[in-house]
Amino acid sequence: MIGHVISGRYVVQAVVGTGGMAVVYRAFDKKKNRIVAIKVLRPEYESDEEFVRRFSREAEAASKVSHENIVNMLDVGIDGDMRYIVMEYVDGQTLKEMIRQRGTIHPDTAIRMAIRILAAVDHAHRNGIVHRDIKPQNIMVDNQGQVKVADFGIARLKAAQTTTTEEGSNGSVLGSVHYFSPEQAKGEVADEKSDLYSVGVVMYEMLTGRVPFDGETSVSVALKHVSEEPKSMRDHQEGISKALDEVVMRALCKDASKRYQSAAEMAADLRKTISHPQGGFVTYPKDPDELEREKEERRRRRERDRRQLRQAMIGCIVVGVALIIAGGIWYFLNTSNTYIMPDLVGVEQLLAQDALERLGGEAEFAYDYSEEFEEGIVIGQSRRIGARVKTSAPVTLTVSRGTQWYYLEDYTGQTLEEAADALRSLGVESIDALYVESDAPVDTVVAVSPEANATQAKDAPVIFTVSGRRILMPSLTGMALEDAQALLEAEGLALGAVAEDYAADARPGAVIEQSVAPNAELMMGASVDLTVSQAQETLYYPASKLSVVVPLNGSSVRLTLTAPSGTSQEVYHGTLNAGTYRIALSSGEAWEHTAQIYMDGVLMETQTVDFE
Repeated sequence: MIGHVISGRYVVQAVVGTGGMAVVYRAFDKKKNRIVAIKVLRPEYESDEEFVRRFSREAEAASKVSHENIVNMLDVGIDGDMRYIVMEYVDGQTLKEMIRQRGTIHPDTAIRMAIRILAAVDHAHRNGIVHRDIKPQNIMVDNQGQVKVADFGIARLKAAQTTTTEEGSNGSVLGSVHYFSPEQAKGEVADEKSDLYSVGVVMYEMLTGRVPFDGETSVSVALKHVSEEPKSMRDHQEGISKALDEVVMRALCKDASKRYQSAAEMAADLRKTISHPQGGFVTYPKDPDELEREKEERRRRRERDRRQLRQAMIGCIVVGVALIIAGGIWYFLNTSNTYIMPDLVGVEQLLAQDALERLGGEAEFAYDYSEEFEEGIVIGQSRRIGARVKTSAPVTLTVSRGTQWYYLEDYTGQTLEEAADALRSLGVESIDALYVESDAPVDTVVAVSPEANATQAKDAPVIFTVSGRRILMPSLTGMALEDAQALLEAEGLALGAVAEDYAADARPGAVIEQSVAPNAELMMGASVDLTVSQAQETLYYPASKLSVVVPLNGSSVRLTLTAPSGTSQEVYHGTLNAGTYRIALSSGEAWEHTAQIYMDGVLMETQTVDFE
C-alpha cells in the first residue's frame, strides 16, 4: 500500500496503526495539500457483512461528531473493493504508549487529560453515540499535549438499541476486556454510563500504571469486572489524593445507577479534586428503597424531636413547680423564658421554624448550597444542640439552596432573552451580555463564557456574547430621567450611573449632561451615564447672626447645627483670635435648631436658634 494513491487523491506514506479489522495509514491529501490518516478495512473482511457493517457504522458515528477532543472524520469512500475512512492526522502517540513510557502520569496532568476525554465522551453522548471501546489505545495525545478520542469502530447509535454482542460474532463480547464495563462483560446493553466506567479504568491506569483487573485469560478478567471490587489506587501509588481516588472509585461502581450519570457530572467532581483534595464530596445516587428509608428516617427523627421538645417543656414545668415548692422562685423566674435547643439539621425549613416557635423561640434564616441535603432542608443552626436559649434570642437556621452545580448548555443561536431565562430557572445568580458585531441576527447568542457543555457553579457569572449593531446616540438633554431611560432602552442601550448637579436654566430632574455626545456611534448594549438637574433647595435663615465670643488667641472653634429632623452638620471650623464674632447661618429646614459651640475640642455653649 505504501505509495499507492487512493481514489486518485490520497498518497499512502506509512503505516501508523493496526487493529483487528483495519489498518491506519498516514497519507498526503493532494487536493487539500495536507497530511491525513486513512483507516482501511482489511481485504480479508471486505466480503464479511459483519465487519463491513461495523466499518460503516464507525463512519456514520464519526460523521455525527465534531469536537476539538475527537479525531474528526474528513472523508469516507470506496476505491474499488477497498473501503476507507479519512481522518485528521494526529502527530503524537497513543495514551497507552505514553503510560508505557512514563509508568504513571502525574495526578494534575491526569486530571486535565481526563477532563478533555470526558468532554469528548460528553459530546458523543449528546449526539446519540455510545463509544463502547474507550481505552488508552484509542486516545491520542499530540505533541502539544492535546487529547483526542479516536476509533468509533464499535460505537452504538443510541437509536439502534443494539447490545454489546453482534450477530455473526458468535456471541463474543465487543470492546477491550480490561476496559469494558460489568454490563458489557455480561453481554447486556451498553449505555453512556458504560463509557464512564471505561474512563474510570483509563484513569486508574494513568495514575497507577496498571489496570484495576487483570488475569491470565479474558474470561477471568471479565469475571473480575462483574464480581470483584477494585483496590484503592492509593494502595498502589503514593501522591494520589483521597478525592481523586473517590472519584475514580465511583466511576468503577458495578451498579451502573451508582456511577456518574453523565460525563459532565464526573468532570465536575474531577475539577473539585484540585481544590478539595481531602475529598468527602463524592456522593452516590440512591435507589428508590434507600430514598424511602431515608424519608421514613427523617419522619421518625421529626417525631423524635417533637417528643423531645414536649418532654423538655414538660420537664421544665415540673422542675419549675418543684423549685417553687422548694422556695426556688428566683431560679424559676430566670429559666421560665428559656428552652432547650433541639437538633433541627435535616428538618424541612417550615417544620424547623414551627418547632422553634412552639418552644417560644424565633428563627432567622440564612441560605447556602449543599451537596448533601436537598433544597429547603436545614443544614446548620447557630445554637448547639441541648443549649439553653432565651426566647428573646433569635436562632439562625442555615437552609439548603440545593446543589451548587448545574450543567451549562451551549446557548449559541438562541436569543439573549431565551438563554437568560433558561439560566435564571436553573438558579444562576449573575448573567451579563457583551455585544459584538456579528453576521448572526441581532440579539442572538454567538458565544458563552465560561465553557459551555460543562458543569459550572451557580454563583459563577455567565457572560453571553451577543450579536449587536451600531447605534447613533440620541440627544437626551432636557428630557426627564424616566423618559431618557426609556429611549435608551428602546434604542438597545443601557442607563449607566446617574449624577445630580444644579442648573439654573433646567427644571429639576431633567437631563443636563450625557457621557456620550449626540450622534456618536456606539455598540448596542453600551451604558450611558447621565447628569440630571438638582432641585433648588429652599433655604431658611435666623432673625440675626449667631454671636460667638472667643476668649483666647489661636482658639480652634467648631460649630455644629442640628435641625428639627435630627440631621446634624458642621457649619464652621477654624482658628480665631480673642474677640466676638457674628456667624451667618442657613438651613434647608425651618423652626428651632440647636447650635453647639466647641473651643479647642471642648463644648463651651449650646444655643437655640429659630429659622424662618
